[in-house]
Amino acid sequence: MKTNTNTNLILFHHHTPLTSKSASAVAAANHHRLLLIFFLSFFTLIFSFSLFSSSIHSTTTSHSLSSSSSSSSLSPSVLTALLHYTSSSPPNTSMSFSELSTISTIIHSHGPTCNLLIFGLTHESLLWRSINFQGRTVFVDESPYSVSKFEQSNPGVEAYDVVYSTKVSQAEKLLGYYKTRPDECRPVQNLLFSDCKLGINDLPNFVYEIDWDVILIDGPRGYASDSPGRMAPIFTTAVLAKSKDFGKTKKTKTKTKTDVFVHEFGRKIERVYSDEFLCEENLVEVVGDLGHFVVAAEEGEIEKLSNGFCRNSTKLSEPFTPVSGGDEEEEVGGVDDD
Repeated sequence: MKTNTNTNLILFHHHTPLTSKSASAVAAANHHRLLLIFFLSFFTLIFSFSLFSSSIHSTTTSHSLSSSSSSSSLSPSVLTALLHYTSSSPPNTSMSFSELSTISTIIHSHGPTCNLLIFGLTHESLLWRSINFQGRTVFVDESPYSVSKFEQSNPGVEAYDVVYSTKVSQAEKLLGYYKTRPDECRPVQNLLFSDCKLGINDLPNFVYEIDWDVILIDGPRGYASDSPGRMAPIFTTAVLAKSKDFGKTKKTKTKTKTDVFVHEFGRKIERVYSDEFLCEENLVEVVGDLGHFVVAAEEGEIEKLSNGFCRNSTKLSEPFTPVSGGDEEEEVGGVDDD
């Protein structure tokens, strides 16, 4: 009997199918992995987008600020003034730094809508206009040529020329004339209809209607006997300040005080006329050659007001000394005739 020693081994691998429970577990695991990948991708995208947006916003903000800074830069009047003074060599200003600062501080104290009236076109004119660029600034000068040139160089500026009938050589007699004409030269009146020889009545009507917050007297010329002198501007300023609120109701009244500056206050005519019409009791400070007065408007019924400008009228203790140059002393029309 023959034995077969070759054994053939056949291995069968039996694959057991997943139960429903096992399949659910696998599906759940896959689902969790997908969710994890989704959220990681989503937050990565959001984070990237946030960085991108922040970058865009930062760039836009920077550009906006730059544009805003550019659009809200210096006003044309300020820019013109800076160019004017930067190109002036040497500086031709007739005022010291302390004088300029004093006037500037007072203009600012009246707020952005300050009404500023200035007698005289000077090297500082553009400075005053730029300081008061949100308010109203009006210039009055004796020279039609200077006014025209100033207007052409500075579009939009308000400047008017006036013909002065006074002369420095007449200063003493004009003061005597005023004292003999209390009704004509009273402190509260409408200068448009005034007959007082010290009053300026040929300016545009609005000049007499505006309540001026600050008035600067830096003109006209007053260094020679035939110069117009500043007698009329000082008198006119006093009347404008004293008459400020008349004809207005309590509801429409504005500030009842006016800051008045008289430049070259050290000269005798400027000092004497200021003491007479702006009044010593209203002098609050003297800075260099600048006199600063604060003049209050008259209150009460106009017919009950006194004719005097001051509580204590100034009396001349000495005659005006002759000023070199120009014509000799002249009579004031209408003074010696009556």
